[in-house]
Amino acid sequence: MKAHYDFSGHTLVVAGAASGIGHATALAFLEAGATVIAVDIDADGLARVVHARWLPRRIDIADSAAVQALVDEVLMLQGRIDGAVLSSAIQHRSLIDETSDEAWQRHLDVNLSGIFYFLRALFPVMKAQKSGSIVAFTSGLATNGWPGAAAYAATKAGITGLVKCAALELRTFGVRINALSPGLVATPVFLQSATKEELAMYELSLGVSQPVEVVPTLMYLMSDASVTISGNVVERRLIPRA
Repeated sequence: MKAHYDFSGHTLVVAGAASGIGHATALAFLEAGATVIAVDIDADGLARVVHARWLPRRIDIADSAAVQALVDEVLMLQGRIDGAVLSSAIQHRSLIDETSDEAWQRHLDVNLSGIFYFLRALFPVMKAQKSGSIVAFTSGLATNGWPGAAAYAATKAGITGLVKCAALELRTFGVRINALSPGLVATPVFLQSATKEELAMYELSLGVSQPVEVVPTLMYLMSDASVTISGNVVERRLIPRA
């Protein structure tokens, strides 16, 4: 069985589009006919794709004014915003008693406040349209924890609360929002934070997915195939290796 998605004529925002799951998803949207507003702080990563419907925008999502300006620009250029995948995140591990104020705040600014800024800017647009779908990313670390990952885990737990509240605010407007916990995925955020021992342990037990393996779940959540699904935390649970 094969699933086919057609996003022709749709404008989709992907935050974190320069690498990892965001990049794989943005390419899939492009292939499905969408105009992709590819957002990231990594301009070089965005520049790897050249396409008439690939509209790269370099911003730091921790800058609330920049996020609002981006949404205003997209609305002016495209007339609507049909969906958003908000995958931007950082993870720099340190033990709690060794974490600086600056490191803690940067995790909050990017991983949680940045997502909030996007939601705040997107809500009036999608409410007026009475349509739209949004996916933000949480993590298994939000409930399981990991040594040195307190700042990251705390922000990902915050995403769940944010999405739950947002879904209730949007329910009468025909707009959906869900949180995705993608499991162990070979993204730069994970690979650059995990130790060699941790990676080896996961490879022997659960295995580590590639970013493209998360794309089918995102395509489903963004499409009208999931029109009744909102306010959920969707978990990709890997099957333990024998």
